[in-house]
Order: sequence, then structure tokens, then C-alpha cells
Amino acid sequence: MSPIGVALQERFETVCRSELQRLRKKTASLTDAERAQVDALALEVTRSLASRLDAAVDAPDRSAIAPVVMQLFAGIRSTSEEAT
Repeated sequence: MSPIGVALQERFETVCRSELQRLRKKTASLTDAERAQVDALALEVTRSLASRLDAAVDAPDRSAIAPVVMQLFAGIRSTSEEAT
């Protein structure tokens, strides 16, 4: 995985863990084993997303992915989203 892919994975995992923690009250009825499965699945999804984005960054037409990556790290909306 490229340095960008690693950075994406770390960012996604940080957000994922934060959201899982935020949802603890809603998942209070889960057993520890069930919660561990949910956590593992969520982290697996984030790693898969990071891997796919990493591959997209390496693609010949990678310039289209740059604005998306910048938004992920900056936490800003693109001008096209602001217009809608």
C-alpha cells in the first residue's frame, strides 16, 4: 500500500472507531462478542475502502480522485456540493 493508502486507512479507521464509540448506547444490547464482531466488520470495510482508493490513486486517471482525498483530510465540502 502506498503512503497515501496508509494515510487513508489510518484516517478511515480513526473515523470508524470514533463512530463506533459514539454508537455504544445504541448497541448496548449487544453482547461483548457481538460488539467485537460489529467492530471488526466495520474496520474491515474501512480497510477495503482505503485499499480501493489507494488503487484509484495509482490509476492512470487518478487526477479525479485528488479532490475526494483532499476533502477526506480537510473535512470540507466541494464547491459543487455547496451549490446544491
